Amino acid sequence: MWSDGTQQVLLASGYGEHWGLSHLWPLLLLPLAILPWILHGQMNFPHPALQGLPEDPLSTWLDRLWKMALSLLVLSLALALAGPYLKSQYVEKVGRGAHVMIVLDRSASMNEPFVKKGNVQARMPKMEVARNVLKTLVAQGHDDLMGMVTFSTSPILAAPLGNDRAYVQAALDATEAGGMGFTAVARGLGMALDYFADQPVTGARAMVLVSDGGAHLDGKTQDMLRAMFMRQQASLYWIYLRSESGVSLKQNLAEGENIDAYPEYALHEYFQTLNVPYRVYEAENPEAVMAAVRDISKLENKPTRYLEPVSRRDLSQFAYGLAWLAAVLLIALYGLELKRWQA
Repeated sequence: MWSDGTQQVLLASGYGEHWGLSHLWPLLLLPLAILPWILHGQMNFPHPALQGLPEDPLSTWLDRLWKMALSLLVLSLALALAGPYLKSQYVEKVGRGAHVMIVLDRSASMNEPFVKKGNVQARMPKMEVARNVLKTLVAQGHDDLMGMVTFSTSPILAAPLGNDRAYVQAALDATEAGGMGFTAVARGLGMALDYFADQPVTGARAMVLVSDGGAHLDGKTQDMLRAMFMRQQASLYWIYLRSESGVSLKQNLAEGENIDAYPEYALHEYFQTLNVPYRVYEAENPEAVMAAVRDISKLENKPTRYLEPVSRRDLSQFAYGLAWLAAVLLIALYGLELKRWQA
């Protein structure tokens, strides 16, 4: 969803230099490769004055080829038994997408249905709808780095920022247990922002807050959260899952009305002071949630760079391949060898 499928793979510096061996004792066999050049294993024939025959260049080169093939066979088998491998490294990928941290509300109110009562889907718990839509987002974002934090009274790291989609999908599946507790929005956003701290700014950064309510933030918390957003250069997208009892953010409060009585509206007003790109999507049904996610994907589909870990790679198969090649060559040369003197 977040990617156009175009990516470039670059090996991280030093990738080809970091290698190792599983066993060292087979290296003791390497000196055996010089034996074909020392020992003479040609067959003897009872025929006088062979030294008087003219030199045959073809036979000379075939003899050298025989020795080289035998040496290659010994060297290849020794290296194959040593188990050479490339150590785990990183591949730098370039594509289109974003670094996305999903911040999912798991408070008790997320078990309630949407505000509209007109269809069966709208009566589904907001958590179930959010989980299904987010799983679609995770499955489609091929070049994105994604992570997830859930929160109620306290935040929990469900999946660290990375390209392991199965990890994030499993974290979403774990939300089937239902929500409980209160809505600690600031603590959830703060934990999610911390996972941008060790990442280079190589693409768009997006915080996707999925929540149905607001929270009262004191002045110190507001200043700390504002500084974190500016330091990490992260955009904020709030998918506001409006409950039946929730206030609409599309309407202005009446003059003189206390904003503290409407925590969702107060949180929306605060988010507009973060000095970072911010957008709110008020969703009153499952279709609106999906539309919000599609819109966010278009906004954050920008060039991005990231490092993908590559596991250790076994190289012994190439050594065995050389050994087989040398063995086939030796068999062919053996077929050309003169077994008895022609009468």
